[in-house]
Amino acid sequence: MLYDNVCIEGIGYVIPEHIVTSAWIEEQLVPVYKSLGIPGGFLERLTGIKERRWWDEGVWVSDGAAMAAEKVLAHTGVDRSEIQCIINASVCRDYIEPATAAIVHHKLGLSRAAMDFDVVNACLGFLNGMVLVANMIELGQIDTGLVVASEAPREGQISTIERMLAKLPTKDEIRDNMASFTLGAASVAMILRHKSKSKMGKRLLGGAVYSNTDHCQLCVAQTTWMRTKSSKLLSEGTKVIVEAWKRFEKTLGWTTKTVNRLFTHQVSEPQRQIGLRTLGFPLKGVDYPTLEYLGNTASVAAPLSMAMGVDQGFAQDGDKVVLFGVGSGINSIVLGIQW
Repeated sequence: MLYDNVCIEGIGYVIPEHIVTSAWIEEQLVPVYKSLGIPGGFLERLTGIKERRWWDEGVWVSDGAAMAAEKVLAHTGVDRSEIQCIINASVCRDYIEPATAAIVHHKLGLSRAAMDFDVVNACLGFLNGMVLVANMIELGQIDTGLVVASEAPREGQISTIERMLAKLPTKDEIRDNMASFTLGAASVAMILRHKSKSKMGKRLLGGAVYSNTDHCQLCVAQTTWMRTKSSKLLSEGTKVIVEAWKRFEKTLGWTTKTVNRLFTHQVSEPQRQIGLRTLGFPLKGVDYPTLEYLGNTASVAAPLSMAMGVDQGFAQDGDKVVLFGVGSGINSIVLGIQW
């Protein structure tokens, strides 16, 4: 896919103040660790995650999304009356129905003429939302759209701890459930505009996709539990990102040496390093890792990494920027941006 008319006007984000350390999670699981002979510090050594965040009690998914949206509206100066479509792309939602996008639409006081709907595709949802808004802009259906996402893993993590304490798990069971403890809360919002209305001129040039749904059962979850075959997911996921990257190189004509900055979805430190090595990127200096102190923020992770990198001056005007997403299923999208 290639775009001639789409710009990223700005990105806003919110990181909750409530810190949950890996050490705290392990304190809750002392009986489990003792029964299985698991040494303390195992979670951090396995994942590279020292801490993650939770929203305070009473903060809904839609609240986090609305807060991030308010930030990007204030930062860009775009009037909320100009938003013609809002897409919520998070894994977590307030309810099964209505769409969380409808609730965020209401909280932001957007125009009644603005479309609102959810797009759910595991950790890849935000990039799917970007593509949908970009397509609408390119087709002339809208000129300004908003994509939001907010993740809130508290309920699932507490439920998993309680379940393990009620019935001590086997080593296989704790291995399959460990991924739930990598998750963290945060929110992000992005405004995309037609280039004729953009003040920033940060062009979304296009991208490529690749899917291998033979592996759609490697990571499955409900609100209160998550089961992941981590080793298999890592190996098969790596194959998917390689194929997505090959298609991206052909579409935009970029290579690893062309790219100035890379912002990716982040699951664990081993996954991050394997992905970078496999694609031929250096382990330091090109990407912007947030995993150690934010955990895996699911659909928020890649755009949040980009937003923070931009805020910190890591991405500079003129940089060729890649936004790389991967989600359970297994699906991947790679997007190229002229910053």
